[in-house]
Amino acid sequence: MVLQFLIGFGLSFLVAFLAYKKHSLNQSGFIAATLLGTIIYGFGTYVVWSALILFFISSSLLTKLHEKKVKDASSGRNYIQVLSNGFVAAMFSVFFYYSSNELFMVAAIISIASCNSDTWASEIGVLSRGKTYSILTFKEVPKGVSGGVSKLGTLASFLGALFIGVSFILLYWSSPLFNNSKIWMYFSVITLGGFIGCLIDSYMGILVQAKYKGERTGKYTEKAFLENEKVILTSGLAWITNDAVNFISGFISTAISMLIFVF
Repeated sequence: MVLQFLIGFGLSFLVAFLAYKKHSLNQSGFIAATLLGTIIYGFGTYVVWSALILFFISSSLLTKLHEKKVKDASSGRNYIQVLSNGFVAAMFSVFFYYSSNELFMVAAIISIASCNSDTWASEIGVLSRGKTYSILTFKEVPKGVSGGVSKLGTLASFLGALFIGVSFILLYWSSPLFNNSKIWMYFSVITLGGFIGCLIDSYMGILVQAKYKGERTGKYTEKAFLENEKVILTSGLAWITNDAVNFISGFISTAISMLIFVF
């Protein structure tokens, strides 16, 4: 077990350090990613860890598609963003280790698929030339707004979940845990669960996520501040940030998927 954690720490430190140098993580994100990666590798084996790394790499590459180049490392993901995307996977990895129940390993992968699905939908969806609609009212809304969906974004969401599902098949196939009779069932619940997670994220984004408006300019934002301007809460709950939505939707989608799987 000690060796597992040492390997996990070494690999996680290397990946996080490279991400830090590329400005994909800031200093707090670098530390959090290293610790979280170590825990996931140690308890969840390389299967869960590799799925998490594939999510991180793919999402970082997609972000760079339409993000301006930055020189300040503080612009990268911080520890809150890292934990909101990886804590659920770490928790179920611990459950998997102490119970030896593969369902917990699958649960950890589902949470990663949910994060990947949402990220692909967000990063690719904003590139859509078509209209964006509210997932609640189906009325047209501006691109990039929480709860807004488009054809391209929805397709990207499914492909993001499918990517983790296919990755799991390849990782699980090479694992000593491999069980041929269950692999396609695992693949299905991971892909479906990841896609469901993105849908839940969209509904939470439009129903409960905090949204603010600048007092002077009337500009809308999902952050509790605007440069040189005070903001007022116009909808949602102040404590429900985008990171909170990511965490909660990932947990709920995983729980729902596991209930469907068990029953």
